[in-house]
Amino acid sequence: MQIDDSKIKKTSAIILSGGKSSRMGQDKCDLIYNGKTLLNLQVDKIRKIGIDDIIVSGYRGFNCNEKVLLDDIMKGPLSGIYIGLQHIKNDRALVISVDVPLIDIRSIIKIIMSSHENDYDMTMIRHNGNREPLIGIYKKNLINKIEKILLSDNYSVMKLADVCNYKFIDIDDDDQNYVNINYMKDYQQLLEMKIEEEI
Repeated sequence: MQIDDSKIKKTSAIILSGGKSSRMGQDKCDLIYNGKTLLNLQVDKIRKIGIDDIIVSGYRGFNCNEKVLLDDIMKGPLSGIYIGLQHIKNDRALVISVDVPLIDIRSIIKIIMSSHENDYDMTMIRHNGNREPLIGIYKKNLINKIEKILLSDNYSVMKLADVCNYKFIDIDDDDQNYVNINYMKDYQQLLEMKIEEEI
């Protein structure tokens, strides 16, 4: 895959880490996989790509060396994105949830490159027809639109898509790369998986 380092350096990252983890029974950010917490697994993946401006949005633990911003709005992923976009250094950010630890680095690079080649406010992944709005590139100019949505009763990410220009990029990936770790049974299944990544 052709990687344009200048485009990588012009991209920040927001790791969504503010979920209540009520279904898990403990903070999923600090679960261990391959010797790392799920949070630090995502941090390492992002740094491996070459992004150096990383915001961790909503994390309430202590095992993180990146800039952590508390989410005191608590209106789902959208408020986490909103808080992160206000503090990134670049005009766009990779948004990724902490609970998709198997996402392939090559897929992340593909949406970063696509975002810089097109003028969409949101560039997100679609694999085998499944949309993944929480794995994508969000531009900083969305802040005001997100703020208005957060004042309403429907603050879903796709409501934001309804008021801006967006694109889903089709990725030919194995579905297991997008498994969400929400329940303890999901975590147990994760521990049985070994995924090798290459750029």
